[in-house]
Amino acid sequence: MTKLFVVGFPRDMDKTELLELFSLHGLVDLVTVITDKNTGISQGYGFIHMNDQAGAERAIAALNGAQIDDRTISVRIADAKPEPEPPKPVYRQVPKPGVKAKRPRKIR
Repeated sequence: MTKLFVVGFPRDMDKTELLELFSLHGLVDLVTVITDKNTGISQGYGFIHMNDQAGAERAIAALNGAQIDDRTISVRIADAKPEPEPPKPVYRQVPKPGVKAKRPRKIR
């Protein structure tokens, strides 16, 4: 499955219209339109999950830069989330022989 990022489509365009548009180029598994949390109005961008890489590439070639209601849409493969960095090891300070270790300060 290939995830596409689509931005710039009209805010009144719904999931069904996006599904129909992208289905012309391949099988679509899921359409997600990002909406405002308070109003529920579309933000004009979303994600399309295409069934295969070839269909996604056809959709990008056909729709990237296309005009829909005087708006230019941009279609590209969604960036994968970067892998989180592993936590850095925590080293305890070992006191030198013969030196008394300081106790942690109490803060009141």
